Amino acid sequence: MKFRIITLLLCLFVGFAAAEEYYWPKSYYAQVGFGAVFSNGDFNERAVKGADSAGVKGKIYPPDYGFFPTPDFMLGVNLGAFSLGISFQYWSSEQPLTDYPEKGDMDTRIWRAGLEVTYNIFHPEDFQIGLGAGYSYSNVKIKDAAIFGKDVYDADFMGSAVAFIANVHYYFSDYLAVVPAIKVYENWFKNVHCSRIDNNDLDPFLWQTFILTSVSLQYQF
Repeated sequence: MKFRIITLLLCLFVGFAAAEEYYWPKSYYAQVGFGAVFSNGDFNERAVKGADSAGVKGKIYPPDYGFFPTPDFMLGVNLGAFSLGISFQYWSSEQPLTDYPEKGDMDTRIWRAGLEVTYNIFHPEDFQIGLGAGYSYSNVKIKDAAIFGKDVYDADFMGSAVAFIANVHYYFSDYLAVVPAIKVYENWFKNVHCSRIDNNDLDPFLWQTFILTSVSLQYQF
């Protein structure tokens, strides 16, 4: 009896695996792209007030982001018409700071890591339209952006974002595709850090919209 039950379970498992393979053909991909980010929100409107443990007040100035280029890297898996991926973006540049008392640009660095899922309409044709969503963690570091009296410190803004994604896949071979994309990140920065005040919770959060337009080359295997 036990042998029959085990055999039945094995048959069911093999049948289920075969069905899954039939309905969910699987492949992996690596994607490298480059694009431009347009940004607007609280970063462009106000500085952040704070105070250290001794009660000394100061301000932390976010970058006045408007436009900057960035690469866009992805690793993921295709399951039938769905694509799941890990994305990463990184860029450093000189940017003006919002309401900063001194003129001139400061060194800034922004990076983002997240998860994305898209549904690819017209799969498995060579031309596909992808619609999806994502979630990411982001970090913005600015040199000399925190001022407390005569003391100046670097600052880190940390937050999360939800993304709305639209892209197009054009496969010109079984392995290679060109992928133009638009990704809209609605970012909320929850805290800011500098060595004078450690982690400072932001209340209210700083909301910032980042719109990335990019073109990528994808290798599927």
